[in-house]
Amino acid sequence: MNGATLLLIAGLTLLAFAPGASGAPAPPPTVPGVAARPDQQTAVVVPPVTPIPVPEIAQRAEQVATLLRTIEESPADTVVAEIEAKLAPADDWIHGRLVTTSQTLASLPSAHALVNLTDLWQVTRSRLAGWGDTLTQRATVLAQQVAQLEMMRATWAATRQDVLRSAAPASVVARIDATLAAIGEARAQVDGRLAHVLGLQDRVANDIARCDDVLARVAATSRAQAGPLLSRDALPIWSHEARALMPGDPQQRLLESLTDMVDLTRDFLAGQPAVPAQIALLVIVFLVARRARTAARRRADKGPSEETAAQVVELPLSSAFVVALLATPWIYPYAPRPVLNVVSLLVLVPTVRIVRRIASPALVPAVYALAAFFLVDRVREVCAAVPVLEQWVFLLEMLAGIAFVALAVRWERLLTGGETEAARERRRALAWVLRGQLALLGVAVVAGALGYMRLARLLGSEVLASTYAALVLYAGVRVGDGLIAYALRAWPVRRLFMVQHHGAVLQHRAAVALRWLAVGTWAYLTLDALGLMSPLGSAASAVLGARYVRGSVSLSLGDVAVFVVTVGAAFLLASVVRFVLGEEVYPRVLLPRGVPYAVSTLMRYAIILTGFVVAVLALGVDLNRVTLLAGALGVGVGIGLQSAVANFVAGLILLLERRIHVGDSVQIGDLQGQVRVIGSRASTIRTWDGAEVIVPNASLTSERVTNWTLSDRLRRVVLPIGVAYTADPEQVMTILRNVALAHPKTLGDPAPVALCTGFGESALNFELRVWTARSEEAEAMSSQLAVAVHAALMAAKIEIPFPQRDVHIRSTEEG
Repeated sequence: MNGATLLLIAGLTLLAFAPGASGAPAPPPTVPGVAARPDQQTAVVVPPVTPIPVPEIAQRAEQVATLLRTIEESPADTVVAEIEAKLAPADDWIHGRLVTTSQTLASLPSAHALVNLTDLWQVTRSRLAGWGDTLTQRATVLAQQVAQLEMMRATWAATRQDVLRSAAPASVVARIDATLAAIGEARAQVDGRLAHVLGLQDRVANDIARCDDVLARVAATSRAQAGPLLSRDALPIWSHEARALMPGDPQQRLLESLTDMVDLTRDFLAGQPAVPAQIALLVIVFLVARRARTAARRRADKGPSEETAAQVVELPLSSAFVVALLATPWIYPYAPRPVLNVVSLLVLVPTVRIVRRIASPALVPAVYALAAFFLVDRVREVCAAVPVLEQWVFLLEMLAGIAFVALAVRWERLLTGGETEAARERRRALAWVLRGQLALLGVAVVAGALGYMRLARLLGSEVLASTYAALVLYAGVRVGDGLIAYALRAWPVRRLFMVQHHGAVLQHRAAVALRWLAVGTWAYLTLDALGLMSPLGSAASAVLGARYVRGSVSLSLGDVAVFVVTVGAAFLLASVVRFVLGEEVYPRVLLPRGVPYAVSTLMRYAIILTGFVVAVLALGVDLNRVTLLAGALGVGVGIGLQSAVANFVAGLILLLERRIHVGDSVQIGDLQGQVRVIGSRASTIRTWDGAEVIVPNASLTSERVTNWTLSDRLRRVVLPIGVAYTADPEQVMTILRNVALAHPKTLGDPAPVALCTGFGESALNFELRVWTARSEEAEAMSSQLAVAVHAALMAAKIEIPFPQRDVHIRSTEEG
């Protein structure tokens, strides 16, 4: 008995006892064809029956008629009719496939055949489960309609008794009788619909049960075959028992297998909402590749990387197919194996077209051969429905592969020739690889003939599939390189400052990331094909799930890994944000000096702090306990690290007050230099002698600091000069001003000034005061001015005296 039937019985029971209830609220109105909320499905609350007042009978009768028409015209019945029309073919399909599936399970099927059977029956079961959910929803709505109609019937029956007692006109009684008759007819129709839906539910449930039974049998067969790799899982190819396992009509079995794969692929893609997105990706990549091809043809001076990219984008449609189809595992992570086989076949031709343009001519035949073998291997998977036939096709495929590899080994172009020793070494290495593949194929043939098909497929088909995956991923990487190369040169992107300044670095890092993604994908596909992904995943889960428990501390390697990855991602994100701000945002926005560095540093601190908090939460640590612990240890840690905390706070003050910026020329006591870094604890000052001095931030906020470049970078150069007393002071000051004005780096505002500062012991003292726009040029400018002043004074024959001393010798007579 299903849930809808129980709900109907519960509703009718409540209706039977409704006259004894009092004060129960009225149920919310229901709309036919729409599923009720869970709180409406658990119980139907029937209010006490209250007769309708005589003045309202006509109006209420019209409302009932409208509601009954709505119930009769329910659009949900169309959905039920569609399900009923699909159930008959589904029943026939299940009945027919039960026979062929039983025959397949009895004929030592391969692992691929079992996977195909599982996918086929699982999709059928999912479709039936969807129909069952729809029927359950419809049955729930019909049960609610039955309860509603029963409540209406009881109300109008009570109204009729009340009207008869009040001696109302006969027309009113006739209207009530007509309404009761309409309610009865509607009740009969809804009861019939409900019974029909419940019958369909029962059929769907029986079909689901049969699907579950088949899936259980397939799983049991798969577990029985999952043994050691060197165990025999098939019969020798020459045995009479193997011939007995051949079905009477293998062509029909193969046709059914191929039809099932096509139907499975069509049904899976028909229910996927991401199919339009994949088609849109195909169109977008095609348009971008066409535009890149046009740009490549116009550009004459191409680098080596651009030459390869130009060859790839010469095939825009093939490039678009490769990129769009390579995204299939990410768009449909749980796609059945036939869908992946169809995708691999669709990507075959564009991959070969791309690789043959960029590969060495000596490798093009190998590419064609690999594509041909992969196509034959897909045919072999179709033959998996007839295991003996699959075994024969596999052996023929491996023998053809042995013949081709043997010819490749003896190929003179691969073993001889070449101008350099490196080329000959590469050919020798390739020859050894081919010999290794030849040995693997030979072992696969022997193992397959003896009935060790798991080992044979591992050495033959799975290695072939891994090589084909590497070929497709290689084509995808080269297409990605081409698109990246020309995307960085496209009009919207090439205007970015970070692309203009670091375009080559960005292209290189994007290419490296693309290659690592391809390598990871190839490793995953290879391990999955070899059947190692599940054991490795289980082992990794066990290792990462191992916990260290001591008291209230409980940590696992997985928690630690998440913590490390989260913190590392926070540092990486902080670096990326800082790079984008510095290269792209700040050059386009006018900000006061020092603000960009302060904003970047504060954002870096904020991102890292946020990442650390998220990592702690991912670690499973209760922040309330951390807060209590931090409060308990705050005093002790504060005392022990007070200098570090003081320096950190001082660093924040420096960033926020912006009195000292990176690049400023400062003087602290006898230390002079340029600020290079304002760190979290200390700052770095590079002296004019080239030494880098680490200064605690607290010193920059608590001591006296001379900042030569706080407001601007202007610097005054003062040059003291002494001339002989015989010189004309006005002439000297005129010469000094002329020399200053003649220097190219002298500012006109403030204007240079020449002053007579007093009388010395041996000379008249003057000062030349000149302003320059760059403080770092002050020393060089002082030297240049001194040389120029000396030359000008010598030309004017003005003496520059040197200190003189008069020595008087006093002699006395003795005596």
